[in-house]
Amino acid sequence: MPVRITIKGGKCQGGIHEVGQVFIVDDTLPEGICLDAWNAIFPYVTTLKYGGNFPWEDEEGTVLIHCPDPEGITIELRRI
Repeated sequence: MPVRITIKGGKCQGGIHEVGQVFIVDDTLPEGICLDAWNAIFPYVTTLKYGGNFPWEDEEGTVLIHCPDPEGITIELRRI
């Protein structure tokens, strides 16, 4: 199942991402996504792609992740 990555807030310290950017993950790394952010979200993307959910989230098929940079971006992952 594809997963949509949306940059929801914060400021990308590397200047790569802006709030509102959207990426779709089907089978490969989406073009243009920061590798540090990708490494942080990859386990969550994989869980969503294969039908998993996160019990701490109010809505199934979604999760909010923060970039590893403490002042970085907030990323929403949503199974589509």
